[in-house]
Amino acid sequence: MQKLGLRKKRAGFAIVSVALGVIVVTTVNSLMEGVRDVATKTMWSEELDKDVIRIYATDNPYEDMPGVEGKKAQTKNHYQYLTDAIFDEMRGWTEVEAADRPVLVDNVSVDAFANRPRPVSQVNGVPDALLRRYVMDVSLLASSSNAIPLVVGERNVRLRFDEKTKKLELDPSTNSWIGRDVMITVGDNFTSLPRFRYDYKKRQFEEVTEEEMATAREGLDRNLRNAYDLTIYRTVLSLKGKVVGLCPGNDVLMPLDMAELCEKWLDQRRQLASLVPPASSGERATSYEEGGRRAPRPGEFREGIVVVKPSANVEAVAKRIEDMGFYVATRQRTFENQVKAFDAAMHVVKKVLFAFGGLILGLACGLVWSTTSRIVSDSRVDIGLFRALGATKTDVRRLFLTESVLLGMLGTFVGMVIGWVLAVGISHWVINFARRSVTDPEEMLLLPNSIFSADLRFSLLLLTGAAVVSLLAGWLPAGRAAKVDPVKALKRE
Repeated sequence: MQKLGLRKKRAGFAIVSVALGVIVVTTVNSLMEGVRDVATKTMWSEELDKDVIRIYATDNPYEDMPGVEGKKAQTKNHYQYLTDAIFDEMRGWTEVEAADRPVLVDNVSVDAFANRPRPVSQVNGVPDALLRRYVMDVSLLASSSNAIPLVVGERNVRLRFDEKTKKLELDPSTNSWIGRDVMITVGDNFTSLPRFRYDYKKRQFEEVTEEEMATAREGLDRNLRNAYDLTIYRTVLSLKGKVVGLCPGNDVLMPLDMAELCEKWLDQRRQLASLVPPASSGERATSYEEGGRRAPRPGEFREGIVVVKPSANVEAVAKRIEDMGFYVATRQRTFENQVKAFDAAMHVVKKVLFAFGGLILGLACGLVWSTTSRIVSDSRVDIGLFRALGATKTDVRRLFLTESVLLGMLGTFVGMVIGWVLAVGISHWVINFARRSVTDPEEMLLLPNSIFSADLRFSLLLLTGAAVVSLLAGWLPAGRAAKVDPVKALKRE
């Protein structure tokens, strides 16, 4: 009984040691795929159309942690700004449907979004070729001759605030926005003020009170008063619009010519209201930094947008533009950059954790070998009795190898179950932490309910590997057991 108790303890230690290493490996592997999906699922790739190339005269803002070699290859002596001549050259390419500069109109509000979770604070002017791709009913363009056609990002309309439940809920009537008449207010200085905040105790979003909004407006007025005449700067321009389509992301798109007119109106208002005279063109032209001239001259632009024909190769056109000396961004490149950035950051973490788990498994294999060896030493009399009763050397070897493999397999199975349970707990904690950290209502839609995933193929490989390693660990002790002389063993007893 004493020997049997010690034997059970040794087997238990072997199982626990194997399980500890498997817990680390299983937990890491069960969470990595989910974490990668969350890390790479960003608005950056969502906001880029698959047939659109964004061009930048400076660094590409959609690049996330590029590699050292790629960064060296992209280094340029001076920035080359985009011009109308360059856009004309791109328009002549057979693969290109449209090429122009995008126009960003800031300080814009749309009355239909006044009670929506995400306020509309800017509108993007894009070429008509891109705008028409999102139009769901072409007849709306003809019927909106006296209104500006707008394409609204789906993320702007998917959530609504329920006044009764005081919660943000998915809006089932998303398509009802098509054809809706709206009023656009250009020059609204307060449109970017948030209307919702997250209550961490109640774990829900709440509407900002009127008193808080008034305080925020006063603070914004104080900041603007130092640079502008508020009597002029509060002047707004009201325009009629019509929603003609929905696009991915949260952008609001309008025709390029309309956006240019709004841009001119805002620029004239700013110059009239500015208390500080703008820098002269001569000063801007001679302003340099490491990358070259800091500010573009009149007729030069920092950004461009190219709409590629659906049948054309987007990456080939992007490479052609890149060879001209510009930075480009496409949906495929942006997603790949996100994946590379995550893989680069997680490679070291995964390597360390797997090395730690491998170290524990190595120690566990040594413990399995030691346990099997000790069992063989304690069972010499039993081995002699088996041999005397007719058991062959193969039978004895098979007996101890089976016990060794069972120890490894049982430890692996227990470790996988505990690792899965631990990974589910960590997943639950990470998602709750992310939801507490996110303050943008629309960002909540990107968070999954869990980042846990059970890889059955990996589990089967782990069980198979544990069986093979345990077999190798028990091979020498089992071989010694098979060589035991039954006469000497029974005589010693």
